[in-house]
Parts: sequence; structure tokens; C-alpha cells
Amino acid sequence: ARIIALEQPPEQPAAIGDIREGGVVFWVDGNGGGLVCALSDYPSTVDWGCYGTDLLSVPNVAYNGGNPVGPGAEIGDGEDNTTGILADCSSSPAALAARSYGAEWFLPSINELNEIYINRATLEAVPEFSAFSNDYWSSTEHNHLFAWEQNLSDGGQNAYGFKDYATNSVRAVRAF
Repeated sequence: ARIIALEQPPEQPAAIGDIREGGVVFWVDGNGGGLVCALSDYPSTVDWGCYGTDLLSVPNVAYNGGNPVGPGAEIGDGEDNTTGILADCSSSPAALAARSYGAEWFLPSINELNEIYINRATLEAVPEFSAFSNDYWSSTEHNHLFAWEQNLSDGGQNAYGFKDYATNSVRAVRAF
């Protein structure tokens, strides 16, 4: 008897708005990978944590006229930032909220959050996706007092989110 192997069709390249790895694709890298965000926010708003402490494992990102650039701010930095936050501040409510989805989930960097904002309409059109609220924590640290936050309603980015005096939403992300 002759056995015929059936070929599986290759998985289609990911597109913004596709469901992958338990989330919705908001960024693709052009090589078959990318980032997804959770279908909904963490159930409550939280502090970033560790007010008054400059986390040595997380790069500080200058205000730069409201244009966050450099290590710690870029797409691809969120996972390392989150790991660094938890290494230096194991009680960080924002980082712990993101990791509560699983070890592969993290708090997005400020520019990862901006990609979510850019693709907001597509993401919010996905069935079962919970619409965004206003202010979200990033994993990007500004200094010992502040962390970067982004308003997903108007796109505003702010380097001056008080780490312990402000509560913001968390939308966990992960790579695929």
C-alpha cells in the first residue's frame, strides 16, 4: 500500500486584527512574528509601583518633547522592561497585572502602546474585544518618580505618570 502524505497549508502571515496566541495582532515584524494584546484590560486599574526608586534594570527614557525614543521605549522592549521591573521591584502592580495572564505576557513599552493606539479601530472591531479606556501604563520608565503612560482615546503620551499616585489600566501583550 502506498501512503500519501497530505501537506498542511502553510499558516497565513499574521495581519493586524487576527487572533493569535490568545490575543489580537497589533504589530507584525514582516518575518512571521509580531505582537498581540489581550482581549480585555486587567480587571482593575493599578499603580505602576516603586515610587522614588530608579530601577537599574530598566532604561530611563527622557521626555524629549513627548517623543519617547531609545532603549526601553521601542517596539520589542516591553518584555525586557517587564522582566527588569520585576527584578528590581517585585511588587510592581502594573508588571504583575500583565504577568498574571501568563509568563509570556508583559507590560508593553511606550511605543508598543502607541502601535495599539494606531490600530485601535481595527482591534476594537474584533468580536469579543473589549474597547479601550483612557490611560494605560507602559513598561517604560522615565525616572525614579515617573513612568510613561498613554491615553488610548486621544493618543497622548506622557512621561509624567506618578508611579504610586496614579492608577491606570493595563493591557497585557505578548510576542508570537
